[in-house]
Amino acid sequence: MREDRSVKRILSGMILMLGLWPLDAQAQGCTYTVSPVMEFGRITGLPTPQIDVTTTISVTCSTLLSVNRRVCLSLPAGSGGLSIADRRMAGPGGDFVQYQLYTNAGRTDVWGALGGSSPAVAVDFLLLVGSRTITVTIYGRVFAGQMSKAVGTYLSNLAPQARWRDFILTPPCQNVTSNLSTLPTLTSQLVIDPNCTITANPLSFGTVTGITGHEATSNLSATCTPNAAYTITLNGGSVSGNVNERQMRLGPGPDTVDYQLYRDSGRTQVWGDTQATGVTGSGTGSAQSIPVYGSVPAQGPKPPGLYQDTITATITF
Repeated sequence: MREDRSVKRILSGMILMLGLWPLDAQAQGCTYTVSPVMEFGRITGLPTPQIDVTTTISVTCSTLLSVNRRVCLSLPAGSGGLSIADRRMAGPGGDFVQYQLYTNAGRTDVWGALGGSSPAVAVDFLLLVGSRTITVTIYGRVFAGQMSKAVGTYLSNLAPQARWRDFILTPPCQNVTSNLSTLPTLTSQLVIDPNCTITANPLSFGTVTGITGHEATSNLSATCTPNAAYTITLNGGSVSGNVNERQMRLGPGPDTVDYQLYRDSGRTQVWGDTQATGVTGSGTGSAQSIPVYGSVPAQGPKPPGLYQDTITATITF
């Protein structure tokens, strides 16, 4: 009989020891998979459109015994940003594009970090036994209406962090301080490709009584994304089609007037239809005025009337 009582005392002690184990001691841990790129794609032209994209973080947790586990996921400001509230992707020449990361599809709740004004995201594994995976979506947005951004690639590298603990009463994330992991880098990326538009104004030589030599000036307006290299060429016109022998015609008949278009005010450099004979420049994000210098040389008598030619201006970038 005394031997039986001894066995009972040992079993009671073992049960007491199991009851005193902390919850975290039952855990086998958590692992994380981060989709490496928040890809906002490529855009041409400014201002920026609103761009909405998503990426994911997958959390896999394992345990031997049934527990409740809270995992808290933090996203910092990133390498291109000043703060979580003002996330930025950095680009060429100190330019940046503003964007934000959210916890919800409506993009109203900013994804923040532990201890910040914007909270971390809590992922709860309830009654976890064995291994389970939960995938969380990160909602990204580039804001519309951003102007004067240089051509090139814009990036921000973020190092997400995760902490977890097991619980009976659900803890707020600021109280989850154990089991810190730094996750693989998440890169936010946007590419701005060059883009240009061009408009032209008429070039009028006025009304004359004799062709003794006349000059006039007009201009083209080119708007290109900052740092976009461009070349503007002018074709030979609708009358002669020859950049070296431009002509204006009186109506549908055979009568023409010779004239020429130049790149310089001295009227020595013909404005042609090749890169070597065009006008080059670099975009600023705003409209740039490019002068066109015209000249009608002295020539013999012509029938009165309106002489015209149509020139096509082409901008290559």
